[in-house]
Amino acid sequence: MNNYKSLKKQLKFCIKTMNDSSSLFVVDSNKNFTRKRKHLFGSTLFNVLLLESGSLKDEMFKLFGYKLDTPTASSFVQARSKIRPDAFHTLFNMFNERTQRIKLHKGYRLLAVDGSVLPISSAIKDSKTTFYKANNSNKPFSAYHLNTSYDLLECTYDDIVLQGNAVIEYSTHSEPHRPALRATRSIM
Repeated sequence: MNNYKSLKKQLKFCIKTMNDSSSLFVVDSNKNFTRKRKHLFGSTLFNVLLLESGSLKDEMFKLFGYKLDTPTASSFVQARSKIRPDAFHTLFNMFNERTQRIKLHKGYRLLAVDGSVLPISSAIKDSKTTFYKANNSNKPFSAYHLNTSYDLLECTYDDIVLQGNAVIEYSTHSEPHRPALRATRSIM
């Protein structure tokens, strides 16, 4: 339980750090999260992480303590749309830097790297996610491809790449901005 509290404290510190420079992580830095409202940048970022499998309306009531002045699901969606997607990747990396304890087995990190296809609505037709003539069919197929790197000894994800399935680049795991993968000897 102590480790959980420590991790939660680190996560809150990372969100507070990002909140202090929130203009870097919003769509429009002149407008987004500039006024005092119920959905502030840091709390919206944290609340996105706390969402479970219920309806958004029920999740909002749970997050705000079932109070009558709970913000609407629509207002949450609007606040969430003001945050750039790379803010979550920055939070992921910042959290990992603060909590990662590299463990080695005979001098090597043990990593499991896996990719998964996440189908989305075929109504979304764009050049990044949609294949035409997939599986010998004329129907469009839209999906994201998720690549993860999981440290088997530490039991944590240390890298994640989400790409449109139509534009997968397999070289992203060897980019130089990922020092955690290059800092020690790794074998896959």
